[in-house]
Amino acid sequence: MRPEPTQRLAGVARGYWALQGAAAGLAAFVLSEVVGDDLGDTAATLLPLAALLVLVVGVAVVPALRWRRWRWEVRDVEVDLRHGLLTEVRTIVPMSRVQHVEVQRSLLGQLFGVSTVAVHTAAGEVEIPALPEAAAALVRDRIADLAQEPDDL
Repeated sequence: MRPEPTQRLAGVARGYWALQGAAAGLAAFVLSEVVGDDLGDTAATLLPLAALLVLVVGVAVVPALRWRRWRWEVRDVEVDLRHGLLTEVRTIVPMSRVQHVEVQRSLLGQLFGVSTVAVHTAAGEVEIPALPEAAAALVRDRIADLAQEPDDL
């Protein structure tokens, strides 16, 4: 059995995700105000309350849970990821399957000083989010170097 991955994301990931949750909650609130007026008194009252609940959960609960569950590790033969809110997801990407790896920086990520490492395979992409920018570059380079090494088989 494989050991659990040990690396955590940057602590600022919680703030980064909280701001994303705030944006989603505010969008839901504005939408509830626009739509609620056309649906009657009960909907006009309940939809904004539901949107505020989404806002509170998205800012106060989800970021802390996401950060607590997220772990990653780059080993000589694989990239190991574990994450999830209600359901835990464990992903193992063999280095022999890596096609390319890149660092992505969103505008919000730049404000928080974090980047995402995206590992691409023929089957799709996995991401390690919210790493400090310098660490993300090192992780990208390490995965790229390990992926180029020939198998000993």
